[in-house]
Amino acid sequence: MKEIEVSMGKIAAAKNSGILTASAVGSCLVIVLYDNVSRNGVLAHAMLPKRMHEDTVHEQAKYVDCAIDEMIKKMSVLGLHRKDIEARIIGGANMFTNLEPNIGKENIKSAKEKLKRESIHLAGELTGGTHGCSVEFDVASGIVEVTIKF
Repeated sequence: MKEIEVSMGKIAAAKNSGILTASAVGSCLVIVLYDNVSRNGVLAHAMLPKRMHEDTVHEQAKYVDCAIDEMIKKMSVLGLHRKDIEARIIGGANMFTNLEPNIGKENIKSAKEKLKRESIHLAGELTGGTHGCSVEFDVASGIVEVTIKF
């Protein structure tokens, strides 16, 4: 089975099978979109809540709001049935408790707002806390495994 590591600021998609992974997830947010009927999935490893200035197309996945837009486009190419899509979000930890703003918390808020605007059901989340994690998404089964790192 093909395994694809999704680094920070990147997105990967898989159709019917494959494992999409993200490591070293701290304040970043991993967003998973999954169509359980067609077995299509997309994973993004976003770093910041919202784009504040014009970046190149290649940098869009750095931002939670833009990453979700790109993920929806990729799902369309794979045969998206919007009504069948569900989302999961993982990460958004407060890795440095003395720093403000809390980027992790802002990433979580941004994702929830964007998913709601796009009418995508948030099926689950494992967010917040003070520890990092790694994520493994099996597209064939739709199962997301999270390993806490501390």
